[in-house]
Amino acid sequence: MKVRALFLFIGLACAAGPAFSQQKYLKRFQREYYDRAETHRIGLGFLIKIGRGLIPARLIDDEDVYVIKRMLKKVGKLKVYTITADDHESIASADIQKLRNTLVQRSGLEPLLEVRSEGSHVYMMNKGKGDELGNLVVLIKDEEDLVMVHLHTRLKMSDIQGLIDKKMAASKPVAAAADSTQSL
Repeated sequence: MKVRALFLFIGLACAAGPAFSQQKYLKRFQREYYDRAETHRIGLGFLIKIGRGLIPARLIDDEDVYVIKRMLKKVGKLKVYTITADDHESIASADIQKLRNTLVQRSGLEPLLEVRSEGSHVYMMNKGKGDELGNLVVLIKDEEDLVMVHLHTRLKMSDIQGLIDKKMAASKPVAAAADSTQSL
């Protein structure tokens, strides 16, 4: 019996290893900047669980808030890492590129999205099965700051697409009304 339990424990430990490897690389990257920048790390998963449990659905009138509450049920853990460079130094783009490569090669993350605008960069990577987002890592960099978000989730791409479609449908009547008033 003890041998079975030992094999089960080893199997679970090996299966859980890849899920925590992203967190390991993000922590390591943050530690590299301890002496050169102001760094913070906060876990928000517990607060999300409390928040989604305290807000009863019957009290929510706004459809958007209700949809977000339903989506939060699929969020497990959330960690936010921040690095703010001291003395107007910037966080080296080469370091961020190295972190991205490490996350892709060693953690098995796949690049999802990359947006660049006016000195700011957003990189989104995930590791999930099929349509599921699974482990999601978002890197948000501007001139002096870097925010890294690590999210364990059961969200599916269809959940995100549904939220986007709902927002787009809600904004179309407003845009159509604005166009009709401009033509007068």
